[in-house]
Amino acid sequence: MEVKKIYPPSIPFLQVKLDKIIIDYLWNIIDIAKSNNINFNRKLAGNISESLLLEDKNSYFYKSVCLPLVKYFRDNKSLENDPVSQNTLLGSNPKLLLNQFWVNYQYQTEFNPYHDHSGVYSFAIWMKIPYSCSDQKKLPQFCNIKESNIKVGSFEFEYTDILGSIRQLTYDLSPKYEGYMVFFPAKLRHCVYPFYEREEPRISIAGNLSYLP
Repeated sequence: MEVKKIYPPSIPFLQVKLDKIIIDYLWNIIDIAKSNNINFNRKLAGNISESLLLEDKNSYFYKSVCLPLVKYFRDNKSLENDPVSQNTLLGSNPKLLLNQFWVNYQYQTEFNPYHDHSGVYSFAIWMKIPYSCSDQKKLPQFCNIKESNIKVGSFEFEYTDILGSIRQLTYDLSPKYEGYMVFFPAKLRHCVYPFYEREEPRISIAGNLSYLP
């Protein structure tokens, strides 16, 4: 897989282009989740009508993707803000687990407000994006708004810089981001803005990694 380091001030995270074999696996467990139909909405902060619990069969995704990214995050000297202190009191043999794993179906007008996650590491994967933010910004309702101020259909991180000012790093989503993943400290706040005039849902996967004693 292709890993890219992203450096907003003080809060680094990883952007990952997942290999096709991983994407195929994820679509497979999404199909299984549809059959199992275990609703995950009540555990989430979002205003999204459909979220389903995923099962990581034989911990394949955890072992193939999550653990290598945790190692990369910790070992790369330019990524020093590991959210887990080396002195955290977790017992003698703490276990890092993918303890929450789910798929979101976000339909037009639905959104995820700013929020953070439980655990120490989190991720989001864009599986299907049925729109382009550049096209969404051309919709009639935005004609009198400065383009740089329009956040329609985008994914955004929020953080404070070294002067204490609130900053954002925005992904203007389009189909070119399908198959990409962002891997970040769980307390890094983020949101997803609504999109319009598309019947297909935006399909994404999210998960949290936590230490259990």
